[in-house]
Amino acid sequence: MSAKKNIIILIGLILSIGCAQMVNHLANNNVGKNISYNWWEEVAAVKIVTLKQGNKYSYAHPISIKPEKLNLQLDTIKAEGFQAIEIFAPSAGLYAYNGLDPTDHYNIDSYLGDMDDFRELVDIVHQKGLVVTVFYNIGYFSLESPDWIRACKEPNSLQAKWFWWADNASADPPQLDTYFNWSKESFGEDDDTWGWQYSNLADRYYWSRWKTQDKNGNWVGLPQNNWMNPEWPEEAARIIKHWMDTGIDGMIIDAPIFYAGCTWEKNKKYITGIISSYSNKMVLSEAARHVPWIVRGNYNSMIDYGLHRWNDRWNWDNNSIEYAIDTGDPRPIEQSLHSNHDVIVSAGGSLYKRTVSANKYNNVSKKYLYVATLAAIGDIVAYGRTSGSPEPEETWILKTKNAHKALHQLASRKKLRTNSDDKYFAFIKTAKDGSEQILTILNYQNSTQSIIVDLENIFSGNLLDLKNNSSLKLDGNSLKIELPAYGYKFFKLY
Repeated sequence: MSAKKNIIILIGLILSIGCAQMVNHLANNNVGKNISYNWWEEVAAVKIVTLKQGNKYSYAHPISIKPEKLNLQLDTIKAEGFQAIEIFAPSAGLYAYNGLDPTDHYNIDSYLGDMDDFRELVDIVHQKGLVVTVFYNIGYFSLESPDWIRACKEPNSLQAKWFWWADNASADPPQLDTYFNWSKESFGEDDDTWGWQYSNLADRYYWSRWKTQDKNGNWVGLPQNNWMNPEWPEEAARIIKHWMDTGIDGMIIDAPIFYAGCTWEKNKKYITGIISSYSNKMVLSEAARHVPWIVRGNYNSMIDYGLHRWNDRWNWDNNSIEYAIDTGDPRPIEQSLHSNHDVIVSAGGSLYKRTVSANKYNNVSKKYLYVATLAAIGDIVAYGRTSGSPEPEETWILKTKNAHKALHQLASRKKLRTNSDDKYFAFIKTAKDGSEQILTILNYQNSTQSIIVDLENIFSGNLLDLKNNSSLKLDGNSLKIELPAYGYKFFKLY
């Protein structure tokens, strides 16, 4: 064989190997799957599910890992108006926070199967045209985790370096930080399990923020991970990569605001940088509520805690939408959106919010209005187990939101004047690319109302009622419509 032929064969082998590696890389990054680019900016709704079995896992909707049953459940989820599922606490865990206390970061619960079963689940979800994220904790461990037990028994072990230790309960806490380690006082809690906790097994104290009940029913603190030592961030990065390699479409990171010892640089290197290295992934910082998590932390999504803030104060008892429905006054909604929501959206962050519990309102019209408001302002609407499953009217809202760019997460909003802004809320949403505008009108009164919306110097033309596809020509500078108690309308402007 000539030298020339050998060179050609060698080049061919190199190219074939390179192409194979590229194919594998693209597969691992979900390129080519039927998933929209930056999908978290446009999906309307996510259903929160759990693989874990038992009544103690009441936060999320139960879902099967068995393919035959899973296929049927996913068909129902799609029909309900969801485009995504969120698997809550996928790793092996026990009972704290519905199984969020991990015993093994690298496996699912053994009674469910193994990681091959989990990867098959992810493939089935994608085959259904849905996206799948996981809600994941890399901040604390179960007291029954083998890694924690070894850390206690072997103080010089690698696992021991993953946690905070002290010789007495009066030791200084890990250094407080505006973003990564809030104090108990600043968070407004007085919890004995927040702080240094004594371990009989280790014969010393460990730092705790979260809690659970032990086998005797006593509240105990869970061991918090140490982000100051290099050993834990490196382990956390391996854990994140392990789950991202299953093909999931993103991660919701549990409460990074309590990752004592973390910094923006560590956060980007060991958390968001790794997730983002896989293309087209949601990266959501749970519990974070300020724009630096978007612009400095490289997260692209947040939970909409800002709905609980208006008049320059936080109102944790209810959010502004609940307040509007309960009192009939929607003005705090605009205040809360202006003070927090709009800032995060302007920074490029998508916002996510669970629906109110199904038990909150006996009047279903109030529940529908709540969902309609969430959808209209542009939040991803999430349904946990306590929210139940969407009724047909809610499904219509979710599908309408998903179908219209002007209702997607990064669309802009302009508030409009009505004849009574203390009773009604009206605004125009404009799609991020400017391709579409939708007018939303919401009635927070318990009776039918005649509502006038001022459109002078804002719009003149035709409106399409998205519920019944009927056209309406605007006559003059205002729109007058009647809405039933807790009613709403979506109009496309054209």
